[in-house]
Amino acid sequence: GNIEFKNVKFKYNSKELFNNLSFKIHEHEMTAIVGKSGEGKSSILKLINKSYNVDKGSILIDNIDINELSEKNIKDNMSIVSQAPYIFNLSIKDNIRLARPSATDEEIIEVCKKARIHDLIIEMEEGYDTVVGENGVILSGGQRQRIAIARALIKNSKIILFDEATSALDNETQGKIQEAINNLKNEYTIMIIAHRFSTILNCDKIFFIENGKIIDSGTHKELLNRCSEYKHLYESEIKKGK
Repeated sequence: GNIEFKNVKFKYNSKELFNNLSFKIHEHEMTAIVGKSGEGKSSILKLINKSYNVDKGSILIDNIDINELSEKNIKDNMSIVSQAPYIFNLSIKDNIRLARPSATDEEIIEVCKKARIHDLIIEMEEGYDTVVGENGVILSGGQRQRIAIARALIKNSKIILFDEATSALDNETQGKIQEAINNLKNEYTIMIIAHRFSTILNCDKIFFIENGKIIDSGTHKELLNRCSEYKHLYESEIKKGK
């Protein structure tokens, strides 16, 4: 679950996003990367799961260069929860089991409890056998997110990446997702890309990125005290009422 960027250079559509980007993420910690829009935060996740390739430098997972690993091998061993996870026209149980077909009903119930969705499922007439419709049409955005978290957990991967997973949700629903994420702390290596600060306040470490480089890192409290750019971004979000 250890991830390290070493002097990574990366261009996207001829625009240089990163120039000598370096940072370390330690196993079983909850880490966030924040910064203004357009800083390439989501591109960092795509580099980690090898959807993109670095132009220069290296990315290591447990001290192994990801160039020595296949894209399939990497994606089989990490999970991504995106802003708009796709939910299939299957039962809730089968949607979760897609990530690991051998999963038992008991294991599915266990991950749904961790994802804070179990109580809602058992209130449905068909329970875990409820068919949710194309892209989970009968579910709310927050419910789809929590099923996506359960699907990530059933995969048994040590690394879980959250890509703006709460950005489209209202504050109450976002709080439930945050509770689900906090419930995973210390068990998984969790990396969160977010523009909502409420999502990352409990992180062990926050990296603040600007102009393609990490300009500071620490807890939320530490960054508020010493990083004026971070403080300004945080205060501007509060003014927006998020």
